[in-house]
Amino acid sequence: MKTNFFEQISTFAFEGNMLLNIHNDNKGQLTVSVVLRKGEISATAGNTLPPMTIGGTAAELDEAFFTELTTPVKQTIGLIHNLETYQKELDKAKNKNPQNIKKAKAAIEIDDDNDSDEPDDLFARQADDKQEKAEKKRLYDEAMEKAKELAKQMKYTEALAQLPDPADYPEQAEILNKKRREIQTSKDTYDKLTQQFND
Repeated sequence: MKTNFFEQISTFAFEGNMLLNIHNDNKGQLTVSVVLRKGEISATAGNTLPPMTIGGTAAELDEAFFTELTTPVKQTIGLIHNLETYQKELDKAKNKNPQNIKKAKAAIEIDDDNDSDEPDDLFARQADDKQEKAEKKRLYDEAMEKAKELAKQMKYTEALAQLPDPADYPEQAEILNKKRREIQTSKDTYDKLTQQFND
């Protein structure tokens, strides 16, 4: 039997791995979760992207699987690209040699009276630092908002996975730990209620 499943998958034009997990319950309902991964991303957020989940009967999935998946896959590819860019900038910042910064500061002090029109490296570095901080803050805000939305939808496991790592944001560690405890408490309560209902 010929299918065009892999031709359809190739239209997403992603790099890396697409992981598919298919769950079949005893009522004929299938739940497919799709996760995109790219090995170059070592930022924690890259490994905590929530899965894209689609459910329905086999016939419904045959009909709508790729249509439903197109937008979230494109958004996830964009997010992965942003994470890669962020990771590269982070690596650049880590690789800056403190000795060179000291030499640059010393050179600025010596040439203090020089009215050169050339831009100063120190200011360029400050602009880079501001840009990195702004990007880091944007990623933090997006992750927190996503976690909040997922928690509202009672997708607590995904919300927990979406929360930034306190090690990456030490200045926000207290807020992150508090939020993690809140979501975990809600998850535990929800799991207990679900268990009682199923019993």
